[in-house]
Amino acid sequence: MKGKPELLCVSRDALLNRTRRLILEKCFEVRLADSEEEAIALLAGQSFALVLLCYSLMDEECRAIVEVVHGLAAPPKILFLAEGLDRRLLGPQDEEFVFGGPADLVKKATSMAGLPLGEAEEADSGANQKLA
Repeated sequence: MKGKPELLCVSRDALLNRTRRLILEKCFEVRLADSEEEAIALLAGQSFALVLLCYSLMDEECRAIVEVVHGLAAPPKILFLAEGLDRRLLGPQDEEFVFGGPADLVKKATSMAGLPLGEAEEADSGANQKLA
């Protein structure tokens, strides 16, 4: 049986990063990074299906991480959890996530990673229960 896809969540907010892990770990093996340097080190050492870049990162940090991701032999997709970042940073496979709750984030992430819809729906109920 194939394991869950790897997801890297990069945020300077440790509490929100841990919350995102709880929400997404049903569908993904979630790795957390709280700095640009940690994210780049993780990207150099393993492959990910998806990279989440969160609103707490500075534009320069996002830019540096995006450049590393897009320079990889098999670049993962990037999901920006923010609005207003320079769209020129994004590749055609990358997207922004601006509105929605935890269940919407799970659906968006699983869709971008190419996971079956059933896994996202199953995770929805778990995400909503964890936050209740």
